[in-house]
Amino acid sequence: MVSSTMKKIDARLDNLEPGSLRHRILSALRQFRASWIELGRLLSDVAFGGDYKEWGYDDFEVYCARELGLKKPTVHKLMVSYNYMKKYEGERLRDFEESSPDSLAAPLPDYQTVELLDKVRRREQVPEEEALELHRRAFDLDGDEEPELRKELRVRLRPGLRDADAAVEANIERKRELAGILRLARELRRKISQSRAIPGGLRDRMEQCLVELEALD
Repeated sequence: MVSSTMKKIDARLDNLEPGSLRHRILSALRQFRASWIELGRLLSDVAFGGDYKEWGYDDFEVYCARELGLKKPTVHKLMVSYNYMKKYEGERLRDFEESSPDSLAAPLPDYQTVELLDKVRRREQVPEEEALELHRRAFDLDGDEEPELRKELRVRLRPGLRDADAAVEANIERKRELAGILRLARELRRKISQSRAIPGGLRDRMEQCLVELEALD
């Protein structure tokens, strides 16, 4: 957050009643880098409560942009992430809200990571067990490892990735099936080569078929 924005926030804080909802939101914004939870909660309250109208703003997004300096995508991610915590990590969220961030045994993931987790959980193509594993990793990771997990989450959300996975699995199954056919064909060739009941021309055609099958491998 640039210093000019911080100065504007400080100026507004000086003119607001400490403890008021408007003051608390700006205070939470100031502490944004230390904790996004409080800001996400307050933004959700204001968005649904309509308090911004009493402060002279006709639109919630305009309020966020002009007073808080927050762009629409950031506001959306903060609110989505907070509601994800309410839905899937209610106990951890309560522990966080009832104590200071510094007293927590383990820090929470960044709001951008949580927002990606929400997208993964909503994507039908991602199996539930995979989404659960990504969630577990997100809340167990050290901060230094989190950027790599975000990259992985974005990969899982790429369009067509499931189709690519399906193509890989289909190719593996094809090779497995072909290997079984080749084993049977080679065994048949061995038996035909030892049999006097099979004409030489038929043995030659069998050999040619085996050559063609092996070319598919």
